[in-house]
Amino acid sequence: MAPALVKGSAREQQISLNLLSMTMLGSHILTNIGRYLLQLVEDKNLVPGLVPLIEQGSEVLRGKALVFVALLCKNGKRWLPHFFCNARLLSILDRLAKEKDSYLQQCLDSFVHVVASTVPGLLDNITGDIQQMVGGTRHGHFSALTSRVAPKTNIHLFPVVLHLLGSSSFKNKVVTHQVLQQLANLIQVVETPFQSVAEEASLILPSLDVFISGILRSLTVLYRGNKDGDARCLCLKILFDVMVIFLNEPFVHEQKSEDLKLISNSHFLPLYPTLIDDEDPIPMYAQKLLVMLIEFGYIKIPDILDLKMVSRCFEFLLGDLSSANVNNVKLCLALASAPEMDSKLLSQLKVVRKIGNLLEFVYAKDMEDFLEPTLSLWRAFLLQSVPSRKGIVYTKEPVLLDGYSEASSAVDQQQCIRDIIDFGSNVGVLLELSGSSEANVADIASECVVLLFKAAPREATTGFLTNLPKVGAIIESWHKGISHLLLQRMLHALGYSCRQYLSHAMILSISALEITRIEAIVSELKGSSIPSLADVASLVGLELQRLRRCI
Repeated sequence: MAPALVKGSAREQQISLNLLSMTMLGSHILTNIGRYLLQLVEDKNLVPGLVPLIEQGSEVLRGKALVFVALLCKNGKRWLPHFFCNARLLSILDRLAKEKDSYLQQCLDSFVHVVASTVPGLLDNITGDIQQMVGGTRHGHFSALTSRVAPKTNIHLFPVVLHLLGSSSFKNKVVTHQVLQQLANLIQVVETPFQSVAEEASLILPSLDVFISGILRSLTVLYRGNKDGDARCLCLKILFDVMVIFLNEPFVHEQKSEDLKLISNSHFLPLYPTLIDDEDPIPMYAQKLLVMLIEFGYIKIPDILDLKMVSRCFEFLLGDLSSANVNNVKLCLALASAPEMDSKLLSQLKVVRKIGNLLEFVYAKDMEDFLEPTLSLWRAFLLQSVPSRKGIVYTKEPVLLDGYSEASSAVDQQQCIRDIIDFGSNVGVLLELSGSSEANVADIASECVVLLFKAAPREATTGFLTNLPKVGAIIESWHKGISHLLLQRMLHALGYSCRQYLSHAMILSISALEITRIEAIVSELKGSSIPSLADVASLVGLELQRLRRCI
């Protein structure tokens, strides 16, 4: 019967198709039918004969040929590659969908339905075979498609799935929730090898082009289309590990750097809002990668400077601080420190009090890795709020007692962060950190003290003078070799706070005994061999005398 499909008349072809289809339908009750079906597989003219029949036959012949092919594929998956790795047949099927004949359309619909129904089983088998091969319970042996012995794995059938997904005739029938979930599972299995190599720079760097042009872009696409949390996490983890390797390896070729910048801005950054809303630990990896890309200049601050994006970055301050990670703080620091950052935007966030709470929290919990970035975030906010005068360049040297006054620094408060005064309630912890044995921490903390006097003089004065024992302890340690710059800052802050107290007739509970003790320490500093220290100590001594006489 099979030869008649190729060489017979139209009537013979129709009879052959009817008989073959009936045989296929009754194969479950006919004994030894499998032996005869094998002969069909080995008939090299069958597929080449059926394809022209589907393309050029009458409507009836084309319809019956489609039904027969569907029954063949339903009977044995070994037939699938013969028909669905055939570009010509797939093209013919797409054209048939436009035919008007009702009988042909019924046959085509049945054909598509039967073939599409095989896909879930194929994907299950393919994924299972890969997992078994990885686990060592099955060896990857592939038999020829026309062999009497069925292949021991189903991996060779994966191209069938790809072709069906790419066909306009099959796509809508094949793609279901079940199939998408199976593809997600398959992706997760296939991603696993990349996880094994992603942390090895020696394996990644020789294949830069492969990762930049293919794998990294693909990972962002896979993440976006994946409903499985573990699979999404794996996508981002591989992307993170590979990008970290690239960032730590200077590129010789400028093109490679441009390619990485393109991936960062066109693929990673648009995905970032989704990443930070995902399951843990995805937001942590996303934040850390964004911070690194900003630090290395691959992503520019203006690219993320809109209120929604900025507010999302500071959102962690509104929740449980114990769940914060240091990358939250570093990202906020990068934003607040950027020259492009508008202080009005920071004002709208109203997070100054929360940042103060964060500093108190990390200090109380001895979270050392948080201290420096949190203090730096303080400094960034204060710098955005310090009135600047034309021609004056910011310096770390204290200038509070060198002609600095509120009047000379007056500025439109709309240009500053309006709630910056809330930092005044955290002066105590700033002073404790100014006395830290960690030089960087003490330096930034003491700088913040001076900046706070410039940004919020009254609040800074209140906090400073109500913590005089801490001030005295810092100044008293001058003979222990503390930084001269830090000591100058404390002296300037002390003298300036005395002036503020008297000029604004402030009422605070200040210990006269503590003032006397500090006066004695400052008096010693007047004899310092360092002119700048001796000069400022003399000025502060006079301010302390005035204060002592008024309390």
